[in-house]
Parts: sequence; structure tokens; C-alpha cells
Amino acid sequence: MSPKIPRPMATQSISIELKCNCGPVIITVSIVNNAVFEVFVRFGKAGGCGSAMADGIATLISYGLRSGLSPEDAVKALFGISCHLGPETCMNVIAKAIRYVLKHLETGADINDIIFDDETAEANAH
Repeated sequence: MSPKIPRPMATQSISIELKCNCGPVIITVSIVNNAVFEVFVRFGKAGGCGSAMADGIATLISYGLRSGLSPEDAVKALFGISCHLGPETCMNVIAKAIRYVLKHLETGADINDIIFDDETAEANAH
């Protein structure tokens, strides 16, 4: 793996609130040079095992992104992991948030429209 890229003093970011099995999750995706650079995750409620796991996952994703992991590979690794509460895990919503930001960066489309369109398509699929 490549050496970790140092973090700049300031970055742009997009924060997205999504719902997972454990409740609301806020995923912040930082962008440097028009590319996904790091990820931060916060549960709507503080503390607990879920929050600790989300912090660990975000740290590992960020370390990977800053060391050469493509955001597409991060999405692939996280997407589809389910738990005893169902398929809408924090890993899945983190993958969705990264995917939304990638689509925004690629197309320039409004991030809220991207999320709305995806959630509408997902609801219609069920």
C-alpha cells in the first residue's frame, strides 16, 4: 500500500444523513482535489457499540483512501453486509453515502437530487 497522504489543514465535505437499522447516521465525506479523501461517521445518538464500530470503520476507510484505496473499492467492500436487524446496516449506508458523493463529483448533479432519486428507485423496487 502507498504511504498515507497527509491531511490538508482544511477540506471541503458533504454531510449526508441516512437511516440504518440502528437509527439515523450522519456520514461526512471529505473531498480533496475533486476526489473522495476521507469519511467520518456519527450516529444520531451518542455512544454504544454501533458508534464505536462506525468510528473504526470510518477510520479504516479514511486510512485506505489516503493510502491508495479507490472509493469504488471501499463501496464494494461495504455494500451488501447485513446484520440480525436486516440489510440496512451502517456499512451499507456508508457505502451509499460514498457512492452518492462519487456520482455528484462525476456528474455535477445536486447531491440532494441524487439521494432522492436513489431512495425513490429503491422504494419502488420493493
